[in-house]
Amino acid sequence: MAANLTPAQQKALAFIKNFVAHHRFAPTAKEIAEHFGIAEKNGFYYLELLERKGYIRRRRHSPRRIEFVGEALPRSPVRVPVLGRVPAGPPREAVEEVEGELFLDPGLVGEGEIFSLRVKGDSMEEAHICDGDYVLVRAQAHADNGEIIVAVIDGEATVKRLHLHKGKIRLEAANPAYPPIVAPADSPSFRIAGKVVGVYRKF
Repeated sequence: MAANLTPAQQKALAFIKNFVAHHRFAPTAKEIAEHFGIAEKNGFYYLELLERKGYIRRRRHSPRRIEFVGEALPRSPVRVPVLGRVPAGPPREAVEEVEGELFLDPGLVGEGEIFSLRVKGDSMEEAHICDGDYVLVRAQAHADNGEIIVAVIDGEATVKRLHLHKGKIRLEAANPAYPPIVAPADSPSFRIAGKVVGVYRKF
């Protein structure tokens, strides 16, 4: 923590950073005062002192906008819904109800609509997707050859690597114990629910 700030000033700076990380805009002097149980004028005092000491920069006509000098703006975690389990093995029905949420750094998630599914099975273990892992999936209806996807066949979902060849869809496991799944490319019973963009593992 900053060496030239008192403990109370350090707490005020930490509160402002945390507030911005969660709300994406800065607290007012009144909100600072209410948080610490002090007079509103002391909330103004903290803002003015932190700016004078070079920790923040305020916009005079936009009090909700604060720049943290010499620091990247704190990023709030992204909420990724967990939509049940998806087998990494023979297709089985995927539960499309939210079972929970993962709170992840935005840098791990990337762009687009992201959801998560918990893997059950070992058919993708050679791709480092193991039983109990959470795959992070970007919702999209198309994917390129060789990409790992969440495929839905006859209403049942599975995680596999996609290959398109001679008018056929070939879904390959990353475990030789599991045979590929083959379907016509124009099969109405097949769709791509999304592309796997990451794996989250709890220890």
